[in-house]
Amino acid sequence: MKNRTAIFVGSILIILGMISIIDALFGINLWSLLFPLILIALGFFIIFRPKALPDGTNVNFRFVGETDKTREWNVEPAEYWNFVGDYKLDLTKANIPYGETNIIINGFVNDVEIVSPTDAGLNVLARGFVHSTKIKGYKEDHFLSPTEYKSPEYSLQPKKVRINFSSFVSDIEID
Repeated sequence: MKNRTAIFVGSILIILGMISIIDALFGINLWSLLFPLILIALGFFIIFRPKALPDGTNVNFRFVGETDKTREWNVEPAEYWNFVGDYKLDLTKANIPYGETNIIINGFVNDVEIVSPTDAGLNVLARGFVHSTKIKGYKEDHFLSPTEYKSPEYSLQPKKVRINFSSFVSDIEID
């Protein structure tokens, strides 16, 4: 469902507004209770998060980090979690296995450069609060709306790479 991000962000804004009204009308400071609950919920989500990728998936947690895959590399299922991330993925120099390989990138602020493979299909789905995409020279800015790019004849390719981005702010470039 493509509207899940908009529903989630809208729900958060409504809840924050209700807390602010309760604080203003009744003098009850819910922020002092809410912030620790958010931290606890985030901790439980990280520990018990739903399984998005199969066993053996490479999971990386970093506060700030750079992932540079511009030399020869092997594409494997991976999940990246970060606060600020810079990703350079050159899929023309990648060894892509047969079938579909999923890569998930979650973060607060992401800057992503992808070079599309010539011998495989590429599917990129970006969700977030604000993101800017530049696909094959065409630039678009998005606010609370997902962006999806599929290479021509993606479904017919024997080798496929699917990359899903979830971030608050992101800048994505696909060449």
